[in-house]
Amino acid sequence: MFVLPISLKKIQKCTALLTFIFILPQSAICQEHKSGFGLGFEKMQKIWQGISDAPKMTTCRLANKTVYKGKQICVYKGANKTILGVYNMAGDFCSTAMDCRYEPNGTKTIASLVKAFKEAEDK
Repeated sequence: MFVLPISLKKIQKCTALLTFIFILPQSAICQEHKSGFGLGFEKMQKIWQGISDAPKMTTCRLANKTVYKGKQICVYKGANKTILGVYNMAGDFCSTAMDCRYEPNGTKTIASLVKAFKEAEDK
C-alpha cells in the first residue's frame, strides 16, 4: 500500500495558494484596460515613468461650511482662486486645511458651489 507523506489538508491549502497565484491575477489582467482601478494606476505609472508630470498641488484652507437637509459641503480656497468642494453627511469632519490640485484663475466661486449644492439637494 502507498502512503502519502503529506496530509490531504496540506494538499488543499497548496492547491488554493497556487490558484490565487496563477489563475486569479490572469483574470484581472484580462479585463478592459480603461476600466475602474486601471485609470488611477495608469496615470500613476506614467508619472513614475516620467511620461507625464504630477499635478501641481497647493494648500487650501476651509472657507465655508454649509449644512443643508442632512448633508454638508466644505468649501476650501487656495492660491490664485483655486476652489475645492467636499461633500459629506452633516456633522462629519471638515479639515481646516488640505492639499488640493492647483487650478489658477478658476471660474468657480465659494457662493456658486454652495448654491449648486443646495440646488442638488432640493432635487
